[in-house]
Amino acid sequence: MKLTDEELLNSYFLGQSSDEEIAELEKRMLADSGLRKLYLDEAIFETHLNRIALREEKVVTEPQTATKTKRSQLALFYMGVAAAIVVLFAIINPLGSATENVGEILSSELAGWQSDQPTIEGAEFGPGTFILQKGIATLGFDSGAEMVLEGPAHLEVISEMKIFFHYGNASFHVPESAVGFQVDTSYGNIVDHGTRFSLSLSQNHKDARLAVGEGEVAIHHPNGLVKHLYTDETVRINKKKVYRDEDQTAEGGVAAREPLITLGTKGKETSVIQNNERKQRLSADLLMVKNSSIDQTVNRRALFAFDLSGIDLNQITNARLILNAVPTGLGMVTDMPKVSEFTVLGLPDDEREQWPNTGLMWENAPKVEDSKRLGSFPLLRAKKREVVTIDSSELLAFLKKDKSGEVSFMIDCETPGASLVHGFASSKHREAAGPSLELVLKQ
Repeated sequence: MKLTDEELLNSYFLGQSSDEEIAELEKRMLADSGLRKLYLDEAIFETHLNRIALREEKVVTEPQTATKTKRSQLALFYMGVAAAIVVLFAIINPLGSATENVGEILSSELAGWQSDQPTIEGAEFGPGTFILQKGIATLGFDSGAEMVLEGPAHLEVISEMKIFFHYGNASFHVPESAVGFQVDTSYGNIVDHGTRFSLSLSQNHKDARLAVGEGEVAIHHPNGLVKHLYTDETVRINKKKVYRDEDQTAEGGVAAREPLITLGTKGKETSVIQNNERKQRLSADLLMVKNSSIDQTVNRRALFAFDLSGIDLNQITNARLILNAVPTGLGMVTDMPKVSEFTVLGLPDDEREQWPNTGLMWENAPKVEDSKRLGSFPLLRAKKREVVTIDSSELLAFLKKDKSGEVSFMIDCETPGASLVHGFASSKHREAAGPSLELVLKQ
């Protein structure tokens, strides 16, 4: 009776195969890659069992005496090795072309990355997308080129000699080994001829600034122009042309500023806590916010106000409310969700915005349900300090409707947590600035 593949394998690994059965197994394996893989899996499993037996029982196996059997098993072993190589190659490189590393992260200075690549210092990287959200990082390419990158920035690494730069600030050092290093942008391609140069490209993509510190680069513009730049030359590039940058210094020019009024709270700020234990649980230098899913008696909200008297509200074209999130030192970050959502509310333009700076009780404080939602923002539990900006159309409309000459705001946490107390700097905070309101006026 003809044995199945599985029966031949089982018989072989049990040591019960005849010479004819081993020869038949070899024949089938040569013709069937699936059977070779099955043999490999069985061989690996058998090896593990033998190691366990030798370790636990200290059993010494007797060598087989049949020369032909040895040769057959040796042939099977080599076929198994070949099968292993094929299987491993298929796993590592399913498309038939290995992904090679093209560089290394040389330094990481408070860098916050969003990338499909390893981004820790010393990590090697291959082609892929890199988004540096903050901080500074140095990327070294195997070609010898180095790029110092300041966040926020976005680029795609194509090879050790080519990248696509979407936006950000970067400085490049391209030694002789990397001459021809290419930086592609939406405004054309920059090809290096051995130099140091810097590139600044804003997210709004109005133009790019290219400055050559030493050596030579060539700009290949989409309009067909090829322009060579040399040491100390600086240009700006947009989609239509390449033109001389009138400011030849590395600092750049000071742009004309918009008419702006910045208001502080002048001490009109406080926090409230549900159990009214103000002395034990509140601090004058912090605006505290908490939403507890365990003990609601320790929930907190923050209040602050700005004096708008003397300002022509009809002249306001834009408004920005700026807060500084700071750690309070109360509670544990680890018992919070990864992201907490906060809302900023505007208090009604009546007696409810006339709350006292000190001694305010929870039951007498303005209510969330009576206030108008003006905007929201998230805070990551991993970021203890962050600048928050609210510049919504709702905020602008709220300010323009004010009749009393004073506007009051509330911060409320919408995400339930446990012990952590969130904090925002008050005007009395020793390090960070308190709440501010920026008003942009008509020209």
